[in-house]
Amino acid sequence: MRLIKKDYVRILEWSFKITYLLLGLATFNVFLYSSPIQPLLVKLSLVLGMLTLLGRLIFFRDYIKTPGWIVLGLFCASFLLSIIVNRSYGQAASDLKWLIWTGMLFFLLYACDSSRSVQAYKKEFTVVAHIIMIYGALSAAAGLIMMKTLYYKAWFTGDGETMFAGFRWERLWGVYTDPNYGGVLSTAAILMCLYFLLEKKGLLKKILYIIMIVLNCGYLVFSDSRTAEVCLIAAVGFWFIYSAVMKKSKIKGVCISLVVMAVFAAAFLGGASYLKSEVSTQVQKQMDIKLKKNAAGKPKQTLNDQQTRHDKSRKQGVKDDFSSGRIALWTGGLEVWKTKPVLGTGYNSFLPFVKDRLPDSYLINNPQGEYVSLHNTYLNILAYQGIVGFVIYAAFMILVLIRWWRGQRFVKAEDRNYIAVLSACVIIAAISMLFLLDGLYTNSPGSFALWTFLGYLMHYTVKEGGSFVQIQENMEKQ
Repeated sequence: MRLIKKDYVRILEWSFKITYLLLGLATFNVFLYSSPIQPLLVKLSLVLGMLTLLGRLIFFRDYIKTPGWIVLGLFCASFLLSIIVNRSYGQAASDLKWLIWTGMLFFLLYACDSSRSVQAYKKEFTVVAHIIMIYGALSAAAGLIMMKTLYYKAWFTGDGETMFAGFRWERLWGVYTDPNYGGVLSTAAILMCLYFLLEKKGLLKKILYIIMIVLNCGYLVFSDSRTAEVCLIAAVGFWFIYSAVMKKSKIKGVCISLVVMAVFAAAFLGGASYLKSEVSTQVQKQMDIKLKKNAAGKPKQTLNDQQTRHDKSRKQGVKDDFSSGRIALWTGGLEVWKTKPVLGTGYNSFLPFVKDRLPDSYLINNPQGEYVSLHNTYLNILAYQGIVGFVIYAAFMILVLIRWWRGQRFVKAEDRNYIAVLSACVIIAAISMLFLLDGLYTNSPGSFALWTFLGYLMHYTVKEGGSFVQIQENMEKQ
């Protein structure tokens, strides 16, 4: 008889996942980021994570069927090698902390219990999805109220970081530390609301989901996040096409889905552009008048006045550089990678490495300040862990894509929307990783969604389709 029951481990898993999700939400909430709540959630997540990992080790046979866990282990080994070869920069201890967090993403969020049923994980998804949806709706509502009341605040944290809240630079920041992350979260919340709108019965429930969709759409539009807009169009487009293919529609049906998607994209982008040009510009003018009145009689050099980047028109900024500095950032990142191409610079040792080896790099010589992240997680992997880490991660991506593709023939009709929304949320996270620090090297809602929902998807293929060998045998029989 085992000293620890499986039910205890499941309770720990639930506790860790919810705590980690709350940590991700708090980390990107401007009012919670530097509050006592965030470090408390960090400690609680670490304790629960370690206890969960110990419990899983007792029942490790139920988790080793998770596709690609060995490849993820190799990625962690690559991370460790990068830390070792860059230890001279004095950041090994800090990097080891992120190695622990990375292991938690892989082996606590992604890895699933093969003995549990699909229904059990669907229930788990329902819980975490509603936390995200409700938080997203409340945050969006708070942001829209801030915009209506011309609320804006800026301050320094104890570590010297600048925080913004409310409406500024023709963008709705709201309660988020960055409108791009807020917009991406709203996009995921919209997709989840759509799923439950289709699945749940009852008029009142449907009305609540519609309200949450409207609130999140409002924030998405006024956040002016092009990353979030791309994510929404790609995710909705995927859902349209996936549904048409899974229903075995004829070519005509798929073409109709594509046309509908194109119309949706055009209508959304056109409507969002109109609202931003008509509403955001007017709000910004009123905001500037309010700030000038508030600044009257005060010293000229205030926190608000120092933020010259936010005094420039958003339209003018995008016109001057459509990529918002990302191309220069990515080019600088590739220069760093070429300097140390095999094992990379390490994560926290990245900036010291650049200062030491590439003192003229754009990464530390630009109007915005010193960049630790390249605003592209895939390039981050290349720079931090070199070609070794990048190839390992690419191999994992290919493995799960093949697994997902082959597993579609085993998806039950009643589970199509479940697979669709999970896949769409993973797509959102994968796209956001092209433009933000997300998915890896950070505790964010995007990291949670990517690894948790990808785990649910791979668990489904294990339960419904079996191993690669079993899938191949079933295909040959059919």
